[in-house]
Amino acid sequence: MSAAPSSARQRILDVAADLFYHQGIRAIGVDTIVEQSGVGKATLYRHFPTKDDLIAAYLNEKEQAYWQRYDEALQQHEGSPREQLLAFVDTVVARMMEPNYRGCTFLNALAEFSDQEHAAHRQAVAQKQALRERLLQLSQQAGAPDPEQLADQLVLLINGALASVPIFGATGPTLQLKPLATRLIDQQLQK
Repeated sequence: MSAAPSSARQRILDVAADLFYHQGIRAIGVDTIVEQSGVGKATLYRHFPTKDDLIAAYLNEKEQAYWQRYDEALQQHEGSPREQLLAFVDTVVARMMEPNYRGCTFLNALAEFSDQEHAAHRQAVAQKQALRERLLQLSQQAGAPDPEQLADQLVLLINGALASVPIFGATGPTLQLKPLATRLIDQQLQK
């Protein structure tokens, strides 16, 4: 009995996501994905006509999971923008501490796709811009006198920490994210 088309699609996407994240998007060919997912090449191409379509689906799925994780953390602190900012940072820290964390999916994609016209590059940039926008909204809601500055500082700290994990692991510079972010937030909010 064959698997339902949606489960075949998800299996392909799950295998591709694991391979792309741990070995690099460009390092993985369609043949490897076909072999490890246990589907035929025709099935893969029926669901994802090009590798770029598969990459787009991978990045979309990662982005949805990313925002879901943050939205859940923010909901726990409704009505307290300062606590929401800190919860946002806590969620980043928790993600960095996960076993086998290999860095930010979107920073990794930017490193692999430097061509600004490539769809993967544009998707990764859009995700980082959305990060800044969310932090800006929270900074405004918290009453920061210069919400753009606070958002920019937090984006810089977060992306710096995310980029540091593959180099230093989940210790060293990475551990400075929470205390530095807390200091910045409290300084801006004069707490």
